[in-house]
Amino acid sequence: MKQQIADFSKQLNLEELYLYIFEVWESTEKMLERLSYDELKRKIPKERKGYLESLNVVNDNEKAIWLIDYWCNKDICGLIQMPFSRHWIMHTEACLRIKNKIHS
Repeated sequence: MKQQIADFSKQLNLEELYLYIFEVWESTEKMLERLSYDELKRKIPKERKGYLESLNVVNDNEKAIWLIDYWCNKDICGLIQMPFSRHWIMHTEACLRIKNKIHS
């Protein structure tokens, strides 16, 4: 799996990736501006957890399945802003580790 990620990373067009990131940021900001405070603070309904599990968007391995609980405990604002906070930092750090291994 690590080698597949490294091989994929070598093929990435970083300029296009950065353009995509900023487009997502801009569209997210526009979406946030349209939502009321009450909408932003709404929690994810409990029944959505089963729906997320049925989509198989998260591996059912015990090392990954916690992610659905994590998502379901967030409010709408927390979910929308997640890519620009800890989640983004976590992936950026992983990308840097991969990049350093590729170029070393």
